[in-house]
Amino acid sequence: MVNLDSSIAFLIYVTAVSSAAAGVTEACKSVIPFLATDYEPKEDCWEDVNHAARLNHYKRFFNLLISVVAAGIIFGVMGIDPALILTGAETAYVEHSWELGTWIWGIVAVFGSPFFASLLKIVEGYKQSMNSNQPPNRPREKVRGPRR
Repeated sequence: MVNLDSSIAFLIYVTAVSSAAAGVTEACKSVIPFLATDYEPKEDCWEDVNHAARLNHYKRFFNLLISVVAAGIIFGVMGIDPALILTGAETAYVEHSWELGTWIWGIVAVFGSPFFASLLKIVEGYKQSMNSNQPPNRPREKVRGPRR
């Protein structure tokens, strides 16, 4: 069953794997100059503009591909299924971690990273407010009454 703690653990795990995959991509950028170069047209003609745009699209595609493969490999090596973490199963370890589901979680981690990071902040803030048992913050405004 999904509860607040399992949701936080799931979001932390997926966000951590996504950050690790981004680190692998940055390391590849430092080794492969094509991945770190911004391409601009030499002249203002449509052939140069199209060629520069094509190279930039290839660069973005390969950066995303490296991130997805890195995230899939990280999920596979660790052998932990994020869905089992989310559902609060007794153990999240899977024996056959190199199946299609692993690679799908790699795609989800890379493309959903900003969403998961934002959601993690919201859920952790909600948990802190629930643990403190304080009433919700209400807006306050200082006013001054009419003077004679």
